[in-house]
Amino acid sequence: MVRLKVRRQDGDRVWHETFDVKDTPEMSVLEALFYVQERLDGGLCFRYSCRGAVCGSCAMLINKVPRLACRTQVSSVKNEMNVDAVKWGALARPVVKVAKDEILIEPLPNFNVIRDLVVDMEHFYDLLDYIKPWISAGDEVPKGGNLMSPEVEQQIEVYTNCILCATCHGACPAAGRDEMYLGPAALAKAWRFYLDPREQEKDKHARLEAVDNQSGLWGCDVVFKCVAVCPKKVTPTQGILAQRRQIPKNRIKKVFKRGKNSED
Repeated sequence: MVRLKVRRQDGDRVWHETFDVKDTPEMSVLEALFYVQERLDGGLCFRYSCRGAVCGSCAMLINKVPRLACRTQVSSVKNEMNVDAVKWGALARPVVKVAKDEILIEPLPNFNVIRDLVVDMEHFYDLLDYIKPWISAGDEVPKGGNLMSPEVEQQIEVYTNCILCATCHGACPAAGRDEMYLGPAALAKAWRFYLDPREQEKDKHARLEAVDNQSGLWGCDVVFKCVAVCPKKVTPTQGILAQRRQIPKNRIKKVFKRGKNSED
């Protein structure tokens, strides 16, 4: 048997409840939650969809780490919280004590909780909309089509793997202290579209200027927590740093362009 310690919430009422689940080989945390919902407490609320780490719906905090419940094996995390010297440091301790063979399950941090493990994702999607996650290619199609070199394709692919699960946002300390901070997912998407050769030059500059502020690129603490928790190996921090390096280059280009135009 394995015991799930689940943080419950209904309105302003918050409590932790434990459930004993029959531990079967290769059981995922999502399957364990289904066991609870179907046999022990039908009122337990959580999100899921594909069950195959594609949709990102089942993101939650498992043993204080943002993860996808569908791909997290019970066997790999049931004793994890006992190794506090590794996870929490020599002096720190988890807020909620967890016994042996117990898994602590909580809603994703940095989001408002609707009920139990279900969080409100609307603000997260609003942040994504701010960076305009689409290509502004213009009306004219280049002769031969919009071709992309293998090198550029590889650069972009790192960021297209994002499934918008928001584990990165849940792990981000900057998002925790500033709700207007765009967050790792949105800033990684901004770089993905900046890199796309189909994007017009003026739109590239506008895209970069839109995130050139404290709620954007400069709000990042560069602690790589988003990289550590991403289930698809997306590297938002590298994208953020790349955009920071690109900003002065674009400013220099503008100066030269103005100088050239004045000469003409």
